[in-house]
Amino acid sequence: MDPERSTRPDPPDPDPPDPDPPDPDPPPTARAALRSRPFAALLAGYAVSALGDGMAAVAISWLAIELAKGRNTGLLVGAAIAAYTLPGMVAGLGLGRLLTRWDPRLLVLAEAVVRAACLGVIAAGAVTGVLNPVGYVVLLGVSSLLGLLGVTGSLTAVAELLPDAQRVAGNSLITVASFAATIVGPALAGLVIATAGAGTAIAIDAGSYGVLILAVLLSRRFQPPALQPAGAAQGMGRALGALWHQKAVLGITAACVIFYALYGPVEVALPVYVSQTLHAGPAVLGGYWTLFGCGATAGALAASWVQRFGMWRVCVAVIAGWGACLVPLGLTDSVAVGFGALAVGGLIYGPFQPLKQTIIQRASPPGSLAALAAASGLFTVPAAPAGTALGGPLVAAIGAAPTLLASGLATIALAAVTAAVLVRRRRRRRRRRGRRAARPATPATPTTLAATPPP
Repeated sequence: MDPERSTRPDPPDPDPPDPDPPDPDPPPTARAALRSRPFAALLAGYAVSALGDGMAAVAISWLAIELAKGRNTGLLVGAAIAAYTLPGMVAGLGLGRLLTRWDPRLLVLAEAVVRAACLGVIAAGAVTGVLNPVGYVVLLGVSSLLGLLGVTGSLTAVAELLPDAQRVAGNSLITVASFAATIVGPALAGLVIATAGAGTAIAIDAGSYGVLILAVLLSRRFQPPALQPAGAAQGMGRALGALWHQKAVLGITAACVIFYALYGPVEVALPVYVSQTLHAGPAVLGGYWTLFGCGATAGALAASWVQRFGMWRVCVAVIAGWGACLVPLGLTDSVAVGFGALAVGGLIYGPFQPLKQTIIQRASPPGSLAALAAASGLFTVPAAPAGTALGGPLVAAIGAAPTLLASGLATIALAAVTAAVLVRRRRRRRRRRGRRAARPATPATPTTLAATPPP
């Protein structure tokens, strides 16, 4: 008998009133993790690769604008951004055996080799002038086919390069590298594009994956991976069933899917808004994303402080606040207003990701976290790319500024609906608790007393 199917514990309160107890033992510092030379090498590779991806956030959309030459610009930008991520999520559904049986370093290496090769071809075609829109989107799609391998490999490689006590510090260092790249990368891309063109910026991104390849080759495992049971790669159906029965995880997953999907059109509309509404250049677009990254970094650092207000409450406030920051972009054509909106929007958005992960961790029964996180990610990871793909036709149909306004208003509506659902659930829970408290205790009957043997 499968114990997971025979016993289904009730999900815990998604908004626990008490904070986690403090850890009496101080965790190892980042310096301890950096003493591992294999991990330090891999971290350096990730940092450089993340910087290249930060540049790609601007370069990919700007090269699409250049290739469009004023014709169907929104459609091409949306297709290019979606192609850089979405095919990898679809292809990942058929890569279950590789995800569980390959050395994590091979997962990272395979994804890095494909990215470097395809981005190098794109850069060469852009610089020589032979690249066309169709070839551009196709090459971006091919470059992302192994994207899920890289994501999985990066998560599991830390566990194999560091002992258990140092893994939190190692994950923190990789997260800091990613945040720093979102700050520096877009600004650097704006400078490179303005001086040498978008093709050069993409060539730098391809080179950053070359550095990651070298870092992976220099690393070695701290310990071998655990043996996977037969059929472990075919357990997604059971994980989806567990997700359905864990209401807190299901609720945050549903909210994230819609939230990320509504964010997707912003990645298409913002570069078109900068180019055609503000009549500004890539430096402004890079500045927008840089300010967003600075705000998000500060907001993420404040996640531990804001959780005292309740994790679900803060998540709902983040959704509403981000939507409110998009509204001014759809109503004005001021560069300064855009800078302020993106900076404040990043600050508001920052705590969302760590709090969302904590909700899933606390609501998952023992032994079920990995399965529930995988099932949740199956829906949340493709949500933003899917929204980006829909953003292209939306921008083409109604324009960039109205798309930003519509995304903001729809996001605010999502926050209102989520808050209403939470209030309704809590009222039901209070009524159930009230009925249980008011229910009188059942007295023992004479028959029961007579049947009880004497001590």
